[in-house]
Amino acid sequence: MARKRTVGDPTGYTILVVDDQEETLASVQRLLEREGHHVLLAESGQRALELFAQHEMHILLVDYFMPRMTGEELIAEVRKIDTHVQIVLQTGYSGEKPPREMLQKLDIQGYHDKSEGPDKLLLWVEVAIKSYEQLRRVREAEILKSQLLANISHEFRTPLHIILGYTQILKEDHGAQSGGRATLDRIHQNAEMLLQLVNDFLGLSDLDTGVTLSSATDVDGETLRAEFERSAAILIREKPIRFEWQISEPLPPIVADPAKLRVIVMNLLSNAVKFTTAGTITVTADVGDDRVALAVRDTGMGIAREHHERIFEPFRQVDGSSTRTQSGTGIGLPIARNLARLMGGDVTVDSTLGEGATFFISLRHAHAAPASARRSTTPPLRSVSAAG
Repeated sequence: MARKRTVGDPTGYTILVVDDQEETLASVQRLLEREGHHVLLAESGQRALELFAQHEMHILLVDYFMPRMTGEELIAEVRKIDTHVQIVLQTGYSGEKPPREMLQKLDIQGYHDKSEGPDKLLLWVEVAIKSYEQLRRVREAEILKSQLLANISHEFRTPLHIILGYTQILKEDHGAQSGGRATLDRIHQNAEMLLQLVNDFLGLSDLDTGVTLSSATDVDGETLRAEFERSAAILIREKPIRFEWQISEPLPPIVADPAKLRVIVMNLLSNAVKFTTAGTITVTADVGDDRVALAVRDTGMGIAREHHERIFEPFRQVDGSSTRTQSGTGIGLPIARNLARLMGGDVTVDSTLGEGATFFISLRHAHAAPASARRSTTPPLRSVSAAG
């Protein structure tokens, strides 16, 4: 069907068309420009990646069969850079792989068979635009939520510091009666808990808005050990839990931001203490050619395997009901993982329900060790116990 318009009003959307056939590129460009879209062309996957790095893209139309880099390989590379751009895969070989199989296998939003003609392609483009707009609105709402959360948290932090300061002064007053001192202790402990929640909210907000930058430096093994032991001593002081550092050989320096590493350590230990009523929290290590993997193992209730990824989602807990026995907001583990990834590492979990949990912190070490120097866990050196 002929279209009355030859030039459309600008839509504001940029579409990158990737195809190794010049005639296909030219015809798709004319089709999309008549609709008012800004169109960029790439004759190969490598050229597409170059353009993708230079321009903001809303939609990609990607040919599946291309030399050197297939459409499937290009999509995988694009998704490492941008998880939100909408992608429609095109192919001129209908039936090579069923559309449903391709949609399930690849992170794409549409599948167009070139034999179905231009109108069907425009339909897929419209679907991709609607999907992009819905995703944009969700992202904007998340940013507004994070900004509101940050503003409220900042407002809470100042009065909490004042409460903590005054209660500490009153606690140090030797004239305070024993009953009054116990009340002050409870006030101080609850204010500390609220301040930790506020700091967690601020940390999550920074990660959501992308303002958390990583300043990497070398952190030696003894500094890392001291941080674990200091945090553990604070967290387990009133629980029958023993902390063990089971690493006897010196660890190589790791590349990390000390402040962010401190948050990771505190959050992982806090999680272990929260779900361990009694027993042991143990830290071991495995040193690879270019990475150090620290394992934080507890003897708590454990986590069912189907929940291993869910616990890293913000505000999600395995038991999210109003009757759950453990307090918390469910953001400590997401913050730990995101901070580790900012530093080129990761946080993962291995656990079976009823058998405790092990969280792994993987970070690059400053000087890669040869394969022959690979080390793993060793007997404990010493323990820090809540019971003294």
